[in-house]
Amino acid sequence: MYSLGRIIDELMEKEDIKIEDIPNIDLYMDQVLTLFDKCFPYNYGEQELTKTMINNYAKGGIIKPAVKKKYNKEHILMIIMICILKRNISLSEIKDAVDMAISNEENSQEKVIELEKVYKIFLDKKNIMNEITRSQLENILSKFREDDIIIQENKMLDVLILCYYSNILSEAARAIIRGEE
Repeated sequence: MYSLGRIIDELMEKEDIKIEDIPNIDLYMDQVLTLFDKCFPYNYGEQELTKTMINNYAKGGIIKPAVKKKYNKEHILMIIMICILKRNISLSEIKDAVDMAISNEENSQEKVIELEKVYKIFLDKKNIMNEITRSQLENILSKFREDDIIIQENKMLDVLILCYYSNILSEAARAIIRGEE
């Protein structure tokens, strides 16, 4: 029998690429792919980052094209965010979110600092939310079992419930991107 609490805890233990993992020098495509292969927390069965994906992000205007075949810190931060977001929303929705969030500031250094700030805050908030989840998870799962919401004897029911809530959260993100109040 599986342990939903253990599964969730293991997923929350995955380490993201940290700001300090990103070199302060520009990288060639193969170096970017190596960084992601070593440091990005891919999900089970998730397609790893490829040259084609990065090129499509640039062609789609989600990231800027490489400069002299090199990718700077801004590129790397954007690719990290895209890889996280595309698990739940489409690339066109990601483009809309990027267009909405990135200022029209011309100074590239200011954009990098802003992206670093957003990503650092994301990592901090994620860690806080994981701690809250860990502290409440057993109570929540106990309540779910008492009410026969999660019963761990019917995997299909448990999967449906979990996917339902995943969908609610993804749809909430889409509503924000669409500008709904």
